[in-house]
Amino acid sequence: MKIANIKNKSHGFINRLMGLFLLLFLTMNPRAVWADNSNDVEIIRRKKFQIELYGGYTTFNPSDLNLFISYDNGIQTFSYDTYLDYLQINNQIQSWTKTQDKERQMIKKAFPFGARLKYHLNQTIAVSLGFTYLTSRNGSDIELQYTRNELSNEQYVEELVYSPYLLSAKAYVPSLGIHIMKEIKNTVTVEGYLTGGPMFIECHYMSDWSYEWWMQGTDYTWLTFQSSGTLEEKGSGTGIALDVGGRLVYPLFKSLGIFLEAGYAYQVAKNISGGGREVKDDSTESWEGRWGIKRETISAPWGDLVLDLPANYWPNNSNAEKLRDFELDLSGLQLRLGLSFRF
Repeated sequence: MKIANIKNKSHGFINRLMGLFLLLFLTMNPRAVWADNSNDVEIIRRKKFQIELYGGYTTFNPSDLNLFISYDNGIQTFSYDTYLDYLQINNQIQSWTKTQDKERQMIKKAFPFGARLKYHLNQTIAVSLGFTYLTSRNGSDIELQYTRNELSNEQYVEELVYSPYLLSAKAYVPSLGIHIMKEIKNTVTVEGYLTGGPMFIECHYMSDWSYEWWMQGTDYTWLTFQSSGTLEEKGSGTGIALDVGGRLVYPLFKSLGIFLEAGYAYQVAKNISGGGREVKDDSTESWEGRWGIKRETISAPWGDLVLDLPANYWPNNSNAEKLRDFELDLSGLQLRLGLSFRF
């Protein structure tokens, strides 16, 4: 599924939810609003249970997961751009050009959805049981081409296609919460809340690539080499989620209301492990391991490169060193819009 489809679905859900709220506002009879009738207010207050449905938007920076993007960009720049500059500076080629249709995208936002069941202890305090689902996915097809103009007037053309190039994260958060409420003139309720619980996460990286190297002259074009492969790593684990914030609740009808809430969610998982595989032409290698951050050093005549990358593969013959355990941090500000029904 393309990233545009994910965005469209998320935006479509929010647009439909906002449209429902607008329709309710436009069609309601102001006299029917429970806040205008003291008897109705008292009836609602005696109802102890409340169901809430919400959707929203959050921004975050899972920096360890985004190291996949930084690493792949760094390898590409070092292996092609820096290398071809070196050849040109040392008069080994005439010139070179590059074309690339899309960029690798880091994960920076998500659209959380959830539900909550509340029990009102009194007019001021309620407790809740809730569940939130959060997903963020960047996937695309990337095509790039490097063309070297040789001293012999030949052209070497290297073509790389990533289809797909994918990075994603998911979180499932069951939670318990406490809510402190205060009514303002029997119409608007202000509320502060604190919820928390375990967080179950999944993360996924996939690079499915193909490579071709062409030689072109005045009267010939040769495909001198081609290769293809896939690198994939998956992880899952548990963490802790805490959510604190405030909100405004406005009644529409006797038991139905809308709310807008804003808060900060701390959502961090550190104990993550999973499987991986690498396919290159006719060979396949698979592994299982705990995710960590390793440092890799690459040396070449045109320079040295030091990069950090996430991995769950730790071969004994690797020149990479493990720096620390991997951490998936989905913490960030959240803005949510929802419907509540009290019964």
